[in-house]
Amino acid sequence: MSVQQLMVANCPRCGKVFQKNLRNQCSDCSRSMDSMLTSSLEFLRKNHRSTNIQFSEATGVSHEQMHTWIKEGKLLLSDYPNLNYPCASCSKPIRGQKLCPDCAYRINRDIRELKEKDRSFQPLLREKQTASAGSFQIRERLSGV
Repeated sequence: MSVQQLMVANCPRCGKVFQKNLRNQCSDCSRSMDSMLTSSLEFLRKNHRSTNIQFSEATGVSHEQMHTWIKEGKLLLSDYPNLNYPCASCSKPIRGQKLCPDCAYRINRDIRELKEKDRSFQPLLREKQTASAGSFQIRERLSGV
């Protein structure tokens, strides 16, 4: 006999107990989020050139919620030219990718530098591996080492 477990959790927004679902929130919060999104989209249809601040003040939607909708694809930046979201590294406003060009360049440069350092240590690692393994290379034997 197996006992079924109830798949319940507390809603992260209001704290009520609810049966787990794909949205990870209770039905009341889901309905309120849907109505907020609908009203926000209506505002943006009428004011498609509004900025993040104008959008947030007019609709009452927090910047974090707006960024979440952008990440989820519910707000398309291609339709609204003055909306943006923060870079994942420095929080500078961007309209595409996860990182601004400066942060992407910096990270790529750091990776290149680490690879160069790694290449400079490769001969030392090979020497250690051959010395510790007790093996030899043919050219070492021919050169009399």
